[in-house]
Amino acid sequence: MFVLMVIFSLLFSACRGLQWSERLQDNAGPMEVCSGENIRLLWNYTLSEGERVKDMVWTCLPEGKATELLASYVDDTFVPMSEFSGRLSHLQDGGIELSCATILESGNYSVSVTTIDSLGTVTLYRQTAWVKVVDTPKTQNGHIEVRQEREAVRDDTSDRQWHVHLSCGHFSDLGHPPVEAEWKTPDGQTLSSSYLQTGHFHLLLDNPVKGGNYTCSLPSLSPATKCLARDSALRLGVAVDIDEVGARFSMVEARQIQMQDDTLVEIEKLHDVNAALKNDTEELRLGLASASLLVCFHAMLTSHFTGSGTLKPFTAITNAGDAFTESTGIFTAPRNGTYFFAGSTGTGRADKWVDMFLSKEGVAVSRALTYQYSTFKTMGSVQATLFLAAGQRVWLGSATAITHYIADTTSFSGFLIHAD
Repeated sequence: MFVLMVIFSLLFSACRGLQWSERLQDNAGPMEVCSGENIRLLWNYTLSEGERVKDMVWTCLPEGKATELLASYVDDTFVPMSEFSGRLSHLQDGGIELSCATILESGNYSVSVTTIDSLGTVTLYRQTAWVKVVDTPKTQNGHIEVRQEREAVRDDTSDRQWHVHLSCGHFSDLGHPPVEAEWKTPDGQTLSSSYLQTGHFHLLLDNPVKGGNYTCSLPSLSPATKCLARDSALRLGVAVDIDEVGARFSMVEARQIQMQDDTLVEIEKLHDVNAALKNDTEELRLGLASASLLVCFHAMLTSHFTGSGTLKPFTAITNAGDAFTESTGIFTAPRNGTYFFAGSTGTGRADKWVDMFLSKEGVAVSRALTYQYSTFKTMGSVQATLFLAAGQRVWLGSATAITHYIADTTSFSGFLIHAD
């Protein structure tokens, strides 16, 4: 019976394996270490009877980076990586200590211990710890400055009202993790800052403004604040006294200035609207003037015409705009634009023919050639759409001298399509 108990005890001890004797931390949160201090990881363990350490490896997974090898332990020798040489030392069992920590060395640290027992069984054990290196906030001159800004500001993000605003700074570094200043009102109420801008925490006071001391300070429970030296001026809250009457007067002044600025903006808008109306009015006037300029004519040949040259004279039936001259048979464009012209003619006699063309400044742009045989009467016509500059001329012409044009079958018409 005694022998069985001894054997059972030995088997239980052998099966138990490596036991961590002290956990670095619980699951409440990361281990916080102030920047410049040492990261001390106490990973102690106990081995079972007959069990020994074969090797150990320490690694770190920094925030936002790949896993880094810190050191290894082989053949009873601790070997740190070259970049940690002189800073990383081996403590008892699996513990290590990294001196002069920086915020870049925050991360998940781990140790992997490989053991071998009396039976030759190899087992891997692992322990981890999340470490956050905390850096302190800093100001330009080593202490906090609090003041009431000279001008009130309008909160366009919420109530669009004017507010007296206080500033607290001037911070060159908010620390890691960053701090956020808090405010205490004259009645003891704690407020968060309204916003952060260029190293200053700003507080917009509620309306109506209440006079008294407003204190700006760093939260005492903030990790970055706790890492400040005990005699650091940044641990002290700084107050500014607000005169209630003066504060309210500054808001009245700010409203007046804003009203003046708004008035100037509205005046500029009215000037722009007035200029646009003038421009629209002028365009409308020109459009009406263009629409009211009626140019058209229709004329019949006054008497028979035989021979070559410009057909004339004509008797105008319609001559709006007076651009057609009856005696010369010539149309003169009164303005730039696109015009349409048409002419028609016939001989009215057997064995007679016509060779008529529409001419723009002496260049034929349309032509009609007809011949009347026996009793069969024929007609010819010319048409063209032309762009004319003011002063350019158009007329009907006869190409040869052996032509004959009858007065009551020869007409000339034209009108303005679009004025430029």
